[in-house]
Amino acid sequence: MAYDDDEDERPTPPRPPGEGVRIIGAQEAAQREAELQSGRLPDDALRYGDVPPTPSGPRPSVRFPLPEDAEPPATPPVVPPAPSGDLPHWSEPPTGEVPRILLNDDDEEEDDLEAWAALRRQPRWREGNDWEEADFEDDELAVDESERLGALDDSRRAPEFSFDDDDDDEDFEDEPRAVRTRTAPAPPRQVSSRPSTPEPFDYGEKRGGDRDMPIAVGVGVGLLAVALFCYWRGPGWFAALATVIVVLAAVEVFDNFRRAGLKPATLLGIAGTGALMIGSYVKGERAIPLVLALAVVFSMLWYLVGVVRARPTANLGVTLLGLLWVGLFGSFASLMLRYPGDDGKNFLLGTVLAVVANDVGARFAGRSFGNTPLMPSVSPNKTVEGFFGGFFATLLVSLVVVDRLDPWTLGSTLALAVVVSIIGPAGDLAESMIKRDLGVKDMGTILPGHGGVLDRFDALLFALPAVYYLVEVLNLPGS
Repeated sequence: MAYDDDEDERPTPPRPPGEGVRIIGAQEAAQREAELQSGRLPDDALRYGDVPPTPSGPRPSVRFPLPEDAEPPATPPVVPPAPSGDLPHWSEPPTGEVPRILLNDDDEEEDDLEAWAALRRQPRWREGNDWEEADFEDDELAVDESERLGALDDSRRAPEFSFDDDDDDEDFEDEPRAVRTRTAPAPPRQVSSRPSTPEPFDYGEKRGGDRDMPIAVGVGVGLLAVALFCYWRGPGWFAALATVIVVLAAVEVFDNFRRAGLKPATLLGIAGTGALMIGSYVKGERAIPLVLALAVVFSMLWYLVGVVRARPTANLGVTLLGLLWVGLFGSFASLMLRYPGDDGKNFLLGTVLAVVANDVGARFAGRSFGNTPLMPSVSPNKTVEGFFGGFFATLLVSLVVVDRLDPWTLGSTLALAVVVSIIGPAGDLAESMIKRDLGVKDMGTILPGHGGVLDRFDALLFALPAVYYLVEVLNLPGS
């Protein structure tokens, strides 16, 4: 069996007793080494495991293992080197001296001292204003000031950089000037097919100051004058004015939806709002379900055929929201005007007067002594004191003015004041919630001092269906 040389364990054949160790000479060792390097052994060479022949000649006097009575050869003593005398003994205390590298280095030390002595000025520490003193005074080491360049030139100041477009071309000035900086440009807006949700508008911080009250009062008086003129002209004129106001409010709503990144079916929403106003005045309540059904069907077809390529679910929702909020609620003004004679005009005018009184009273009371926010998360400017102030103003106007309009009675005017005082602020807060979600302060700018049309008639939109069904429940004459 052959074994590799790199194996860890090999079988060792037993040695006969009395076998000794043979010491070979240099010639035989060289021959053995040459045979191993050649890779081949002669035929008569010993193989691994073979017992070498007994050597001829006298046996050595020393054999291993040594017998017990044999004495080992004497080891020659180790003679330490003679001390040089230059270094102290290790047992002596240190002297603090540095040993010489060379035996004859006295001359080199003198040369080093002479080199240091060649310097006229010895190294020293700077103190106080000593930095301004020149380091070199020799003529051969002096530097010509006219030849200083770059950072070594002390005659010119470092440039002061500015990112303004109107900076001068000169980078260096004798007098230092303040560095002006520009605001970093805003990052580009990410364009996405999904509707983005803008950050809510911070109503806690008043922007642009308070509204211009003289202009706001003037616009309000003008609107009231137009309403009274249409009231005097008849129900048709009153219905036309209501249709114009509601359609303009729908335009503002859908425009803000689009600005917020949504893609409603704007044309269908505005057309459906106008159809609700006109159909309610002409055909009554029967027109409302028909218009709403057609609006839903055509809105789905709007996105199905790809008139607007956008997410249909979200954009169908905002389309119907604008139609129901503005168009459906506003159509109850047309339903009121269908009552016979002047009853319809008086019902609508009484509702408008009660809502205006509630708005004016709440604003006056809130600005005068309002301290407790009504719903700070939605509209921090509306207060509990303003709510009760609007209620008392509505009650006063209802008892003094609305009660004189037939067929309003004392009991119905009291009920009108309660309903408008509750549902009117709810409509105002609902619009504030939508505006906060869209990130806008006003729905529009068509009415100076008021904002948009919807900003002025948001409470009236909620009050119209409530008052309409109040008249139906009380069964007032004409209803």
